[in-house]
Parts: sequence; structure tokens; C-alpha cells
Amino acid sequence: MDDYRKLLVLGVNEAVRQGRLSLVAPEGDAPTDEDGHIFTELAGYPSVVIWNSISVGELRVSVWWNYDHSKHPQAESPGNARERFALSRPLAKKIHYPKFVGATASAWLERKTGTHLQGHGKKNIFDTYLRTDMREKLRAIPDPKPQGYKAEGQFFM
Repeated sequence: MDDYRKLLVLGVNEAVRQGRLSLVAPEGDAPTDEDGHIFTELAGYPSVVIWNSISVGELRVSVWWNYDHSKHPQAESPGNARERFALSRPLAKKIHYPKFVGATASAWLERKTGTHLQGHGKKNIFDTYLRTDMREKLRAIPDPKPQGYKAEGQFFM
């Protein structure tokens, strides 16, 4: 399994396990308030799992692995400059990432036509970042088993 996809599977598994993310798409045109995030531990490191409804039952899922909020330069910024975990990647400029996050990855979770992370391998995983010192640690994570969905599947445009 692609290393970034491993993080996404671990993140989705944990959000589902905690009852925070549903693998069932909402019915019809029902309004959804399915945006959220959790702080958790993934593969031995503090992490954030973020999900946002993007329409038609799909969610954008993002994982920030080996994340230290206290070192995020915008953790306590005022107003719109404050990190609110609404985007697929941290608000800070990428030059600051090595200070507070080890890896990031995002993908779309399809829930309407068969529950799966869209794409195969690294394809259709976006907003990726990997700090050099985390490369081997990420590679060493055993392939996780998706809980109630597939790790790969059709990409919808």
C-alpha cells in the first residue's frame, strides 16, 4: 500500500471507530454538517484527522501525522489566521511545516456508489508532505486494514 494511503486508512479507521465519521452517505438532498476533526494517535504519533463534506456524499479526508499543535506558528493567531482544521493542509507556509508536522496527505472518501478512498496507490492523493526524518518511519507502518470500506477505488471527477 502507498505510504500516504496508509495514513489515510489509519485516519479514517480511527474517526469511524470514535463514531465521528460515517461511512454512509446522507440520503438525497439532505443537508449535511459533516465537517470535523479529531486529535488522535496514529502509528505511535500524535495526529489530526480532518474531514469535510464536498458534495454528493463524498468527504475530503486529511491526515496530519506527527503533529504538534503547540509548535504550529498559527495555533493561537487571531481571526482567520488561526488554524481551524478546515483545509486539507495546515495554514502555515510550507517552510514552517518541519517544525510541527511530519507528514500530510488528503484524499476523497466515496460513500454513495461503494465506500472507498478514491484512486489507486499514490494516484489521487493530494496535499502531501513528508519530513525527511519521518520517511522510514512511515514506510515501516504495516499496511492497515480498512474497517468497512476499501482502501482504493474508482476516482470520480
